[in-house]
Amino acid sequence: MIRTGVLFALRDDPELVQYAESLGYESAWAAEGQGKTAFGKLERWAVHTDEIDLGTGIVNVFSRTPATLAAAAATLDAHSAGRAILGLGVAHPGVVETFHGVPFDRPLARMDEYIELVRRYLRGEASEFDGEFFQPERTSFWDAFEPVRSEIPIYNGALGPGNVRLTGEFADGWLPNLYPRPQFEEALGWLETGAERGGRSREDVDVAMYVLTSVHEDPAVARRRAAEHVVYYLRDVPGYYGRAAEHAGLGDEVEAARAAPSTDAAVAAISDEFLELVAIVGTPEEARTQLAEIRGMGVDLPIVRAPSGVSRAWVETMLDVFAP
Repeated sequence: MIRTGVLFALRDDPELVQYAESLGYESAWAAEGQGKTAFGKLERWAVHTDEIDLGTGIVNVFSRTPATLAAAAATLDAHSAGRAILGLGVAHPGVVETFHGVPFDRPLARMDEYIELVRRYLRGEASEFDGEFFQPERTSFWDAFEPVRSEIPIYNGALGPGNVRLTGEFADGWLPNLYPRPQFEEALGWLETGAERGGRSREDVDVAMYVLTSVHEDPAVARRRAAEHVVYYLRDVPGYYGRAAEHAGLGDEVEAARAAPSTDAAVAAISDEFLELVAIVGTPEEARTQLAEIRGMGVDLPIVRAPSGVSRAWVETMLDVFAP
């Protein structure tokens, strides 16, 4: 069975989710950032769909308590008849501190504790929990609410070595974004190391990579849209995405894009070779071939996404091109 998901990022369009479901997409994912909540969008999508899985992609572990996060996931799971997926991430200081006003402190230790606590709430364990960040006296919901499933898949949007190893040890899935191909190959080793620590194998962790796709009959248009998306992440999301690209040998272009005086200049600093390592760019036929290559790298569940800011028609075309 060919598995393909789709990230609608900040879009909130139930008709697009319905269309993805009709084409056979396995899952639809909603981002959160600093706008509409992912859970609010997914609850809405659940009403309009019957089979497609619904994932948070992602929610951060600083803006909600584990109890609140577990309750939101369990509620979505109940309203969707067991289709919820919980995608977590540590985000970055620009979101956590600037928007939420919470210190970005020890993110990996916090993620570890979050995963454990969320699972305890879903299982309904009444005993107390004495953690580093949270010390609830009981980790179960009121008797008025029993989760549909005592286990909901938890994916971690990890990028760095320590976080990827943590994913292998504790999470059900790994959810990297804009990951250069050479870095991904190395990171599979980190994932395997973490899995071994947890008494598991790499195959026990679902690798569900976000795949930036920019598909157009005019290659120049496809390239421009992909480059604009990459530039946004390099210039406006500090640290993480640039660090992965630098580790893959793309540091000069990262530096040039960040130092550029305008978006146009930054786009011009991104080479075709850079885009080939982080995205699918080209005509529909070329794009389908590239997606097959990504599966061959070891990606169990490619989750396709369109570049930021494109039209609804562009997203519909993407769904048609990559339909399972």
